[in-house]
Amino acid sequence: MILLYHKVHPESPTVWWVTVDAFWRQMEQLRRYKVVHLDDYDPSDPEQVVISFDGVYENVYRYAFPVLKSFGYPFELFVVGSTIGKMNDFDQEVEPPARFADADQLVKMVQGGGRIQWHSNTHTDLTAGEKTLWEDELSVPSQIRQLDSKGFTWFAYPHGRHTPELVEFTKGHFRGGLSCVEGNDHDIYQLNRVIVTNDSSFSRSTVSVIIANYNYGHLAAEAIESVLHQTVLPDEILFMDDHSTDNSMEVAKRYKDRIRIERNPENLGIIENFNKAVSLTTGDYICFLGADNRFRSDYVEKCKLALDTNPKAAIAYTYMLLFGKRSSIKANKVNAMPLSLGKDLYLWSVPPFNEETARLLERGNFIHGSSMYRRAAFDEVGGYLDAGNHEDHDLFLRMIKRGWSAVLVPEYLLEYREHSHEQRNNMMNIMMEIAYLRKVCKEYEEKIRAVSEISDKARALVGGLFRILKLVEKEKISSGALTNIGEVLLELGQVESAELFLRKALKTDPENLDALNDLGVLMFGKGEIGKAEEMFRRILSKDPDHKDARRNLEIVNTNSMKAAVWK
Repeated sequence: MILLYHKVHPESPTVWWVTVDAFWRQMEQLRRYKVVHLDDYDPSDPEQVVISFDGVYENVYRYAFPVLKSFGYPFELFVVGSTIGKMNDFDQEVEPPARFADADQLVKMVQGGGRIQWHSNTHTDLTAGEKTLWEDELSVPSQIRQLDSKGFTWFAYPHGRHTPELVEFTKGHFRGGLSCVEGNDHDIYQLNRVIVTNDSSFSRSTVSVIIANYNYGHLAAEAIESVLHQTVLPDEILFMDDHSTDNSMEVAKRYKDRIRIERNPENLGIIENFNKAVSLTTGDYICFLGADNRFRSDYVEKCKLALDTNPKAAIAYTYMLLFGKRSSIKANKVNAMPLSLGKDLYLWSVPPFNEETARLLERGNFIHGSSMYRRAAFDEVGGYLDAGNHEDHDLFLRMIKRGWSAVLVPEYLLEYREHSHEQRNNMMNIMMEIAYLRKVCKEYEEKIRAVSEISDKARALVGGLFRILKLVEKEKISSGALTNIGEVLLELGQVESAELFLRKALKTDPENLDALNDLGVLMFGKGEIGKAEEMFRRILSKDPDHKDARRNLEIVNTNSMKAAVWK
């Protein structure tokens, strides 16, 4: 495949002008091919691509050349001898004014991977004029030939027109010749080229991103924006709402012109909702993004490339950046590295996929749920199943057991928000917001007192929030709320206070298994392994299907908190 460009510019006034954004997208898509010079081109090899420019215009130097250098591609520059460094006076009736590249710019492009070729001396239609003109039009003046010692071995017929006689004449002057549509794909003296426009695409796959939401209206805009601002946009974006009761739909509808929005008439739960979402999309590759998380701007670009270039891999997974109020807790569990750029930011690296780490998937998961995967593998293993463990872990494990592999993209492309003990519990989000406001109010009250300028409204707000604590003291708050407050205190690093609240929650309701589970985790974190194991076994004796307790007991048995893996 030989590509033909004319002009590259931020704006596109006519079909011959490709925007810089479109040009970058097309160059990124060519990473799946082998880009070569014409001298190395094999027309029979569908994996080979040649990038060519006719003209060559100054905007190619200013806008296309930097992109080509960034990708390291070779390219061909077909110049018209009489126009070098001049304006396009000959076609300004139909085209905006544009200057051709001068000799210095051509030389710089040669130094950056380009090769200058010949497009005739005056761009005359050689099939309409006298044959006596052919020698002058095909001969390269010596001062122009000096611009590239390796170039001028190929000829592009002006206006893409040629006759059998002109083709034979060209054979005496050049190694090959290029047409546009009048040639073919096997004769090197009349090879056709693909005229590239803004709409041209060389992608070999399509991507569907599904934003899964349940009561994350206050966070969903961040997730949607992160998908809409990808360097390589997905082919479709589906916002899948599982019957939220908050303002999620109002938030999503702000983007109705750019994304597809679906809402379940009733809450389906994770497994059924995820399978339904996949069935509503058509992409070759699929990835889910929780509405409380974000993608880095090159997530789709990097993961799609990984799958495109690793045909035996069903899954492309990445490193993660943990952020949010509870990120330190998760970071401690998985040994994530703190990031000095800001508070509550941690870099979580995971191992590459190989035979050894594949066996680890039997015991725990290091492939996060937002990993991109092939629809073919998803269909092959029967989609998401209710197998008694985490749905993404189960899906990926079945893919691997079926013979697929996975590929790690070793970059922190997923931004995972840790903001509650149970990420799907909206009540917990509300409790944490109250706790956070209480903390902020206390800090501001101390500052305001220091200057003796506290207002009545500020005092009323602070007092109202502190009444929560008085309710606890009077035992007028539920066991569940006590559990939530204990978790908030854990987030703030107040381990002893958290333990008091969790024990009070158990005293209020001895059957509160969530409080018992949290207390077991706290004991394990303090190094009291025996007590932690006893608590988890106690939970399982009452509820054998308690997933968190079963998982935590497995962690206890490994005797290392670092064995905790993706939840």
